[in-house]
Amino acid sequence: MSKTQLKPKWYAMYRGDTFIDLGTADYLAEKYHKKKQSLLYLSKPAYHRNALKNSQRLTLYKMED
Repeated sequence: MSKTQLKPKWYAMYRGDTFIDLGTADYLAEKYHKKKQSLLYLSKPAYHRNALKNSQRLTLYKMED
């Protein structure tokens, strides 16, 4: 049985409607000096609903293949 490697998940980072960056959660956490778990929370639907109230919030969107 061969081991399968998982593809890294890619995220697009936005502040409001402005595109900031694209990369894996590890890459974005290191580049922007944030915790990986904090960035992953920014990609959750509950956070996105709350982000509608403030158009300048930092948000992450998971990229689909």
